[in-house]
Amino acid sequence: MKKLKRMFLPVAIVLFAVGAALASHAAKSLDSPETGYYFDSSQGKCVSTSVQCTPTPGQACTWTDESSVTHNLSRKGETMCGIPLYKLN
Repeated sequence: MKKLKRMFLPVAIVLFAVGAALASHAAKSLDSPETGYYFDSSQGKCVSTSVQCTPTPGQACTWTDESSVTHNLSRKGETMCGIPLYKLN
């Protein structure tokens, strides 16, 4: 029983460290820049832009096309581009 108790603390510390490392990696990847997309109704599909945005909430990420129309940019999904993106800080 004593041997089991002595092993518990180091195992718990290692598991805690691994969990903390994974959590910090996930937090960093949420802030990583990604390409913004807008839905082009004439083509019926999501079109990429050269603008980099972030999924972290803030001011809307936008792009103005050659016709001076401003589009709110989104993340491209499998079937649509509907998850809003925000300007990088």
